[in-house]
Amino acid sequence: MMISYSMKDMILRNLSVYRAFAYIPPFIFMMVSFYGEIEHDYIIWPLGISIVLLGVGIRVWSTKHVGRRMVGMKKKGKMLVRTGPYAIVRNPLYMGNILIAVGLSILSELIWLVPFLILYFFLLNHFVVLYEEKKLLSRWGDEYQTYLNEVPRWLPKVKEWHGVKADGFTWIRAVKAEVPSLFLILFVVAIFVFKGYIHLIE
Repeated sequence: MMISYSMKDMILRNLSVYRAFAYIPPFIFMMVSFYGEIEHDYIIWPLGISIVLLGVGIRVWSTKHVGRRMVGMKKKGKMLVRTGPYAIVRNPLYMGNILIAVGLSILSELIWLVPFLILYFFLLNHFVVLYEEKKLLSRWGDEYQTYLNEVPRWLPKVKEWHGVKADGFTWIRAVKAEVPSLFLILFVVAIFVFKGYIHLIE
């Protein structure tokens, strides 16, 4: 299936390629700003950590089925993955990313900023998905169009839960593939801990 690409598509393509850089400015702001912090650590930290862990869990589960970034393992690039979380929602990896970003933003204690960050990270990933869906439609044709029609973009289709039980790669390989992401998350958490310590001694 041949699909033409417009200037809009080129902009979305660049956003897709360089999307990681779009995460940097808001996190730098959260790391250095003390404006409007809420110090209810007994609520903020359990809530933030729980959301981060949920996001990490979704990423690991997704990686187990899609097989991306696994060292020494061939990607499932020759077949359209419709198992695991991909049976109920089309973009579980990005959903995991959004949850991790939201959880970390809560840990920054800048609660007033959280609604804006939720909107920012959702729109960022949504625009990336718009480009990727067009690219995948060009690659997979009718098979992917059927997938688009049957599986939602963002809201999981719970009645298709039976599909999540299908086998993927091993859990150990999936976790190992996510190690770089886990180290990055721990680094951000450590910065927020240090930030809180500085606030206490001021």
